Amino acid sequence: MRSSLVFSFLATAALLLTGGCRKKTTPAEESEERVLLTIDGEQLTMESVVSRIPVGIDPADSAALFKEIVDVWVSERILGELAQRQLPNIEEIERKVASYRNRLIAREYLRQMRESKEIKVPSDSVRRFYDVHKSELLTERPLVKGLYLKIPSSSEWLDEVRRLMADASDESMERIESHFGSEVLQYDYFANVWVDWQTVADLIPYRFYDPDAFLKSTRDFETSYNGSTYILHITDYLPSGSEQPFEFAKSKIEAILRQISLSAYEENLVVSLLEKGIKDGKVVKGEYDPVSHRLTHHGKLEKKKERQ
Repeated sequence: MRSSLVFSFLATAALLLTGGCRKKTTPAEESEERVLLTIDGEQLTMESVVSRIPVGIDPADSAALFKEIVDVWVSERILGELAQRQLPNIEEIERKVASYRNRLIAREYLRQMRESKEIKVPSDSVRRFYDVHKSELLTERPLVKGLYLKIPSSSEWLDEVRRLMADASDESMERIESHFGSEVLQYDYFANVWVDWQTVADLIPYRFYDPDAFLKSTRDFETSYNGSTYILHITDYLPSGSEQPFEFAKSKIEAILRQISLSAYEENLVVSLLEKGIKDGKVVKGEYDPVSHRLTHHGKLEKKKERQ
């Protein structure tokens, strides 16, 4: 009986997955879910099973996966019902399930709240944090200022571009942008902003074994690869382990302060809900005050300290 039923399921699934011919149905019939099984009032529908089977896989694999999904669903519910009657610690399991459910819901709520809550960090708070902690905000890699350019090695203007990059004056940069823009494949001007060295190094097909030693001795660098020439001009740099400049550290500080504000908001939210719960009688304090995070009776703790 069961094998013939499963075969019927598989045949139906195969038709659904391979786009087999079906009779025309009315909108009302299309909206009705096709129920495969019902166990203790819970239904397993054809749509819920088919939706879990990847489109385009081999029909035999589709049929095998269909059977597996149905069998797992049946086994979980049949065995689950038997376990609820015979397991001695079913109440403990249910308590753990409820606890996990509550944690999952709370975490999802906090995640959505963090994503939707816009927290503006005052600029004076950022500056004040930097002034207090700048000795702790050290660079992991060098920071650089300068110019980077990529141009075809076959360009007739390569020598002129090379000269202008080495000069690095405002007039030279304007000439590159206005006269050779169509020739240049990549161009980045960062002479007035600190950039992490790795961001620049990732643009150039060259292995910089010791960035600090390289930047200490080099201002102009050029290499060619796969028909392109890469030119780098360094106007300034800070070695690894230096205090981060304020403008470079600013975005990180804002993220830190935003996280602190979010944590404070979440803590205040919990406290306000606890206070309301205590007032309404939903939360009943015993030997612990969840608002102040303190024991309300210290007898046992005091005796323990005396013995120590």
